[in-house]
Amino acid sequence: MRTRRAKAVYVKEKRINLTEFQKRVAIIACVLTAILSLILVFNVTTSAHNTYDTETVYTNHYINDGDTLWDIANDNYSPEYGSFKEYLSEIRSLNHLTSDVIHAGEYLVIPTTISR
Repeated sequence: MRTRRAKAVYVKEKRINLTEFQKRVAIIACVLTAILSLILVFNVTTSAHNTYDTETVYTNHYINDGDTLWDIANDNYSPEYGSFKEYLSEIRSLNHLTSDVIHAGEYLVIPTTISR
């Protein structure tokens, strides 16, 4: 059995360890909060910057004999869209296409970016 004094010393040691643990948790929380804040500020700044540099407009494109979806997309593609595959997918989606088959005499809606 522990004496009262031994119990008091043991409790005091536990309090010190708990306090050190709390300090460590607080420091880690502050560091994580700072990192997340920097990431958030960077993302907001980047988004705001991109918004003012380019604008997406949509144009109608008349399909001529011999036109392919790939050729039309290639003529209008710019790096702001990401990959060419994503751009082609967006054109398919805008025009409700389930394949790359297009027909002469029809129109396609084509997204185009313009710089300001």
